[in-house]
Amino acid sequence: MSFDVSQLSAAELDELIARAAVRRAALEPAPPAQPPEKAEAIVNPAWHTSPLPNGVLLMLRHPGLGWVAFALPHEHRVHLASLWLHQSLLFKPTETTAEAATPAAVVPDVGTGGSGTVH
Repeated sequence: MSFDVSQLSAAELDELIARAAVRRAALEPAPPAQPPEKAEAIVNPAWHTSPLPNGVLLMLRHPGLGWVAFALPHEHRVHLASLWLHQSLLFKPTETTAEAATPAAVVPDVGTGGSGTVH
């Protein structure tokens, strides 16, 4: 099956991607519950977080998919905070070169940021 999307505008592609994602979510088999062993990752993506009545909104910006939003319950926010703190305490910087820093990599760059704004 082949589709020619070369003539679609950004808005048309956004609509196509959104509709395809809704359709994919309804199909079996569902995407795997566990993450793959290897994945292409966006290095230091823009992100946003804000509180919700029962948790937190976490948004990550993918260059092709746009803003992907997740509403996490409070206990997941606490778990992530403790995991990220633990990983930060174990973090040992490695030497990197400018050539190693690419827009997509298997291991994302370590970034900084706060809450309530886009980072």
